[in-house]
Amino acid sequence: MNQLVQTFTKSILTGDVHALLDFHSSSIQSKMDEINFYEKVVKPSMYRIGELWEKNQITVADEHLATATLKYLLASLYTPHVINETSPKALLFCIEGEEHSLGLEMAHEVFKTNDWNTRFLGSNVPIKDIVTFIQSWEPHTVAISIGMTTELPRLKECIQEIEKNHPKMNILIGGRLISHYTLSFLETDQITCFDDLFELNKYLADFSQQMISLKV
Repeated sequence: MNQLVQTFTKSILTGDVHALLDFHSSSIQSKMDEINFYEKVVKPSMYRIGELWEKNQITVADEHLATATLKYLLASLYTPHVINETSPKALLFCIEGEEHSLGLEMAHEVFKTNDWNTRFLGSNVPIKDIVTFIQSWEPHTVAISIGMTTELPRLKECIQEIEKNHPKMNILIGGRLISHYTLSFLETDQITCFDDLFELNKYLADFSQQMISLKV
């Protein structure tokens, strides 16, 4: 773990939001863009906190403080974006049982950077509600985050329900689990998995360009 991540992690664990905002400002001033900041600083800090919790080196209260602090930071770094009637639409959520949404919140920022029209449902969303929301809002894409192996059966069920009701829906899946395992049931034409935000950013930019080309 490099010095940047160590310093950032320490500030998260102490709930020092002002230090984190100063840290972000100095990183951006040193020519680190938002996606690099999320991938190279925020994400490894999140993983480090998870490891400390798993080893009982921090308490549940410490972990909750760290999560709340990061959520505050991400909210403070809100990305203004321009959307219109032609902007591609994406629905973002964590499946039922998945309580950790920080990674998805960073992915949401990448969608906004690419001027997508988004709806962010957050964590622990029941499958039936997802299907209903898709039916009413008609997004081009759904983006799902999963981090726990225990939630794989629900992920599979969720995908099956989406494909049954909306067979042409583009399904994007990311999260810590995806970067560690190859899952055969995700290997279909309608599903794209992402190891990191760099891959997601390229996909979204290419998708937007394809939509523009089709309308010309």
